[in-house]
Amino acid sequence: MQTTKTPYELLVRWDQSGALQGAHVQYRYIIRDDADVIGETLGPAEPLALEAAEGFPLGDLLSQAEQDALIGMAAAEAERDAALARVAELEALLDAVQSATMAD
Repeated sequence: MQTTKTPYELLVRWDQSGALQGAHVQYRYIIRDDADVIGETLGPAEPLALEAAEGFPLGDLLSQAEQDALIGMAAAEAERDAALARVAELEALLDAVQSATMAD
């Protein structure tokens, strides 16, 4: 018995200015017993990043510039998330300092 993962669907969105906004990919999983297909399912749509797109033929669909934009977008989102987490940490620290100062 063998399960194969093949591309099924790609959804790409651009914003109003024409900049790439996001992309999701969905895969089909086919279960075979020798040559017989005994089942298939669709996986959930998942954010498309080049490391998550292993086996997906991006080169057939997107130019190198668009692929580079996906890489840049993923890096920017990770940086933003880290910055937001740091802001939340600093706000909590500031609140604690202010509470301690008011208690004195």
